[in-house]
Amino acid sequence: MAEPHNFISGEVSGQVIQAGRIEALSFRGGPALVPRETPPMPAHFVGRQDELRTLDRLTEAGGPTMCVVQGMGGVGKTALVVMWAERMAGKFPDGQIFVDMRGYSAAGTPLSSAEVLGLVLRSLGVTADELPADLDARASQFRTLVSSRRLLIILDNVAAAEQVLPLVIGSGDCRLVVTSRQSLSELTLATSRVSAFRVDPMSPDLARELLDQVLGLDRTDAEPDAVATIINECAGLPLALRIVGARAADSKRPLAELATELAAVGAGEFGEISVETAFSWTYQHLSANAARLFRFLGLHPGGQVTVEEAAALVDLPPNTATDALDELVRQNMLAGDYRLHALVHSYAHELLLWEEEQERLAAEGRLRKITRQPRQNVDWADDMPARVDRLNRTPLAGVLADRLRKAQQEQPDVSFLIHLDGPWGAGKTSLLNLLQDRLHGTNVVMFNAWRYARVEPPWWALITCMRDQLIGRRQWWLRIRETVARIRRSGASYLLAMLVLVLLGVGVVMLLGPIPLTPKDFGDYGKAVAGGLAALAVLWSAGKVVSRLLLWNSARGARLFEQSHTNPMHEVTEHFAWLVEHSRKPVVLFIDDLDRCDEKFVVAILEAVQNLVRDAPAGTGRIPRAANFVVAADGAWLRRAYEKTYENFQGAVDEPGRPLGHLFLDKLFQLSVPMPAMGTQVQSGYFDTLLGIAPAARRELTEEVQEVRARVVSGRTEGDVLEALDNASPAARQAVISDAVTKMSAPEVSEATEHTLQKFAPLLLANPRGMKRFVNTYSVLRILRTMESTTVGTDPLALWTIILIRWPLLAGHLERDPELIEVIKADGEIPEPLRSLEPTVRRFLTDAPTELTPALIRSCCGGQVG
Repeated sequence: MAEPHNFISGEVSGQVIQAGRIEALSFRGGPALVPRETPPMPAHFVGRQDELRTLDRLTEAGGPTMCVVQGMGGVGKTALVVMWAERMAGKFPDGQIFVDMRGYSAAGTPLSSAEVLGLVLRSLGVTADELPADLDARASQFRTLVSSRRLLIILDNVAAAEQVLPLVIGSGDCRLVVTSRQSLSELTLATSRVSAFRVDPMSPDLARELLDQVLGLDRTDAEPDAVATIINECAGLPLALRIVGARAADSKRPLAELATELAAVGAGEFGEISVETAFSWTYQHLSANAARLFRFLGLHPGGQVTVEEAAALVDLPPNTATDALDELVRQNMLAGDYRLHALVHSYAHELLLWEEEQERLAAEGRLRKITRQPRQNVDWADDMPARVDRLNRTPLAGVLADRLRKAQQEQPDVSFLIHLDGPWGAGKTSLLNLLQDRLHGTNVVMFNAWRYARVEPPWWALITCMRDQLIGRRQWWLRIRETVARIRRSGASYLLAMLVLVLLGVGVVMLLGPIPLTPKDFGDYGKAVAGGLAALAVLWSAGKVVSRLLLWNSARGARLFEQSHTNPMHEVTEHFAWLVEHSRKPVVLFIDDLDRCDEKFVVAILEAVQNLVRDAPAGTGRIPRAANFVVAADGAWLRRAYEKTYENFQGAVDEPGRPLGHLFLDKLFQLSVPMPAMGTQVQSGYFDTLLGIAPAARRELTEEVQEVRARVVSGRTEGDVLEALDNASPAARQAVISDAVTKMSAPEVSEATEHTLQKFAPLLLANPRGMKRFVNTYSVLRILRTMESTTVGTDPLALWTIILIRWPLLAGHLERDPELIEVIKADGEIPEPLRSLEPTVRRFLTDAPTELTPALIRSCCGGQVG
């Protein structure tokens, strides 16, 4: 073999080493990679100055290192953060990293913290070979790399704090911004340098300004009434306003026509458009290629869509796919860089179910060849509470939201308490999420009881959670006013605190001795400065300790407050009233996971709630409204907690057929809502959704669904609606459930139903509360049975409602054994706990205007009976 001969041409600087053979070259060094990953700024952006100023604090010396931006879907969180990031790009010379956490994406489960760290580390230049497999090792490597960098990291669309915690930075120049539909209060415990705020829907004036930008002043000034209608229908959501505005900008039709059409499409949601309705309205006007691409984007994993991926999904040439993508951008269904919003993605995923299975599988196969990712037709299903309704429970959430709004309007100074009753795993938290999304213009306070189960006293946990979520860290002036209000209520404790501060101050001065006002030399000057700083440090430390102990700024301080006041709960309810008064919006408290706490905590929390709703409105004449409560917990757990706590009183105050636990809950709650059962159609549809199976029969049902819907909408009484549902096929009935629930909740139908129920008045207990409870409970049971596709008649359901209210113990036995009703009628032997009721119940059934049979009881109970 010939010897290799090396030669050099050109000038050489430095030493030259001759090698026999060079197998490979590896070049290291060069300029560091600076990531610039934020999506493009929105084309139109107005307002949000207070929110932008709060984000500006991240760039201040000694300011927060993390900011949590919370708000409902479509309210403009991502647009706000991206706008701010672009404005502040010069403050972060080492780059900006953007990660879609897929918290509410239809593409599957949210990203885990390990996956997020992997993406961030890759953006920072770590190669796949250098990436640790262990979560802790990744977190350690992340902290090392960002410790000396001025870097901005945006984690968008976060579902839970666990996704973010390993990336929380306590010091250094790296800054973290998190957006979520949840408050993520756990993150405030991870570091003291954190700020948080909520993004609310736009005011009508800001919404008008946004439409002025999208449509132009000439069009908006020419049709102000139509613009007002569009703004009202979009409920202040920027995403809906941009989508509707883009559609109107592309159309030459008068705005009045478009506004009328939009109002008709969204009329089913209590007069307010849902974001999905805006999507639907725009989707109907897309070209064929753009509409087909949009549907198949439901198969995309989320985030940014490339032209190659779009072309593969719809099997079209790249230039045609680009035209379709650009059309979706013009209609605001995609961002300028072809990025999918989570809500848009969810809607596309819903539309995808209408496609033939073969088409979907073929599109998925083409996409997999492009992405080279092993995607399966069936995604892993997480066990987190749902934000997207897959069980058709949106109608129930709408009814409950409407009932809370009605209570706020008709009796703003009276609290309304709702109990969501169901066992573990029934979907209570998911229903709370759906309800929260429909309480526009309301401050919703989320209180997870289980997280505070070890905190004493329980009222302090409740009121502290409420204070933190209503006031927030950004409203510093309101924080000061709230602290002053607590000082005023602390009374003698405050005087003691002032005395302690004065004594400490005097002691420091005496200890240091006189300090010359005009220092003669550097030593005197240093002594003066040191003395002043020492005094300030002592006073500040003492103030913190005293405030935590004497102003119930801590659980220990709350216990001391209880011991040092003759009537502490009066002061607590007064402060609760103050918080509600200064919230500027109606307040609804959601109490969740109470059925994971012990009986002592359960009773303490519910009694605290009872004290607050009973005494707070009466405590001050200034309060314009009372807070409403929704408690999601297993009723059996709550009843058992009361019965165990007050077991010495059992047999003394309970009534035949109404045990002690039932009496307590009946007194506390105005409305008890059992969680709806999953009927056959809902179970089948939900399972098909998990498996990705399209409901093939939908298209064939279109005519029947339209006919049944027309009959439901035109019905004048509850009976008319039930008859229309009775004559429909199961699939068509399920398709119009939402329309049926909306119709039954309409004022004219409700009034007719209440008139029909008057004949049952003689069977009720002769007290106003019992009569109101009867009407409320009947309305809820009717909605639930309708959602379960059960069309039981008015009379049997009313009779069952009375039994449920008057004798819950008897109702429980009948739910488990409906045949027992025939035994009671035939004067047969009944279970021992019911024997004291026997004469009363027989007389009741004899006097009733209708008859109950085992089959009717099964229908009245819905899916609760096997």
